[in-house]
Amino acid sequence: MLSLLLLLLFSFTVPQRGFSQSFDPLISFSVESCTLDKALEKLFADYEINVAFSKAEMSKIKIEKYSCSYKSIEAVLTDLLKGTDYGFKKIGKQYVIRKNQVLVNDPVAVVTPPAEQQIVIIDPQQEVVPSKTADTIFIVDTVKIIRTTMRHDTTVVVRHEVVTDTVYEVKYEGWKFFRPHFQDTGWFISPSLTLAAPYFRHANAVPEIEDGSVDILPSSGFAVGVDGGYKFNRLSVGASLVYRSVRYRFLLEKTEHSGDYYVSDTLDTYYTVHPAGDTTYQYVLDSIYVPPTITNYAYRDVNRLDYLNVGLFASFDFVRMEHFRAFVKAGLSLDVLVGQGGSFMANEPPYHTSIERSQVQPVRFSFYGGLGAAFKVANSLELVPEVHYRVTCGSLYRVDYPFDLKMRSVDFRLGLIYYF
Repeated sequence: MLSLLLLLLFSFTVPQRGFSQSFDPLISFSVESCTLDKALEKLFADYEINVAFSKAEMSKIKIEKYSCSYKSIEAVLTDLLKGTDYGFKKIGKQYVIRKNQVLVNDPVAVVTPPAEQQIVIIDPQQEVVPSKTADTIFIVDTVKIIRTTMRHDTTVVVRHEVVTDTVYEVKYEGWKFFRPHFQDTGWFISPSLTLAAPYFRHANAVPEIEDGSVDILPSSGFAVGVDGGYKFNRLSVGASLVYRSVRYRFLLEKTEHSGDYYVSDTLDTYYTVHPAGDTTYQYVLDSIYVPPTITNYAYRDVNRLDYLNVGLFASFDFVRMEHFRAFVKAGLSLDVLVGQGGSFMANEPPYHTSIERSQVQPVRFSFYGGLGAAFKVANSLELVPEVHYRVTCGSLYRVDYPFDLKMRSVDFRLGLIYYF
């Protein structure tokens, strides 16, 4: 009696799946539309039914949605393989799917199970894999590939799992050069340096001196200053403050002759008394020859006139591109004398003297016109070369200067414009 109770207790403690495998129970199975290998894998996952098959071949066979209730395993496999060129064979506890095999057990059928394989795990690899098409770069970061080979008796199941992390794509638009946006409007300031090529005109001729000559030759000039103003689309207006220095060469040559004549000299004096009481004086004379003497005067000096210019200007862009513009510019200025130096003509040897401030006009007016261009070098910065033709009104010196000296110049200006 005790043995019978122990046998009943053991029957209740046996796992359901192990019991079902021993007595081939009926199962309920369902699967969505998929390939045949997925359905067979699900059969193993749900009931641990060992099925040996070729994943490469089964993955090419698609089945429709399938569902059944309380059918034997053989009936389920028959339904799944229906309409294909494959059959199954039960060998021990596993079912082997083979091509051109009958759907029922055949005592003489021989199936060679696949060789036993060990568990192989490929360690996760972290890498960046870019692939570039014509206009898109795909980047896959942290790629993990796991391949596991599992053995259940003589059933071999190969499972591949690919895990990708941080997958993104970048639109590839080719090589591009960043260029800042061209400044169209706004207040600006512009420091500059100018090199000038002055030349001079004489309303009356350079005075001629006896046995000599006087000449005025252009030399050089420069200016440093700052402009400020406002630009609206193509038009710019503003004011300027500039220190300008003009230089020219003063040349004087004169030859002075003396001597080459006789000088009379009295050696003795006597007188004669006449009876009538008159006295006549007599002189003993001699002449002395003075030899000729030649004196040459040659003088070279660089005269300098320094001005502080306060002016107004306007410019207009006749060419305007994204990062380049060309413009015409005109302006006028009030030139205030702030310094002078050099030499001036004189009527007595050495025929030159230092220029006095009272001899120079203290204030002059100038006007100019020219062309310029602007090249964008930064977001709010332009490099601006210009060329101007400048005219100074009136004579540089007062009316008592021996001749009327008027100045013209060609200016080459290089500046930077900063918009804010």
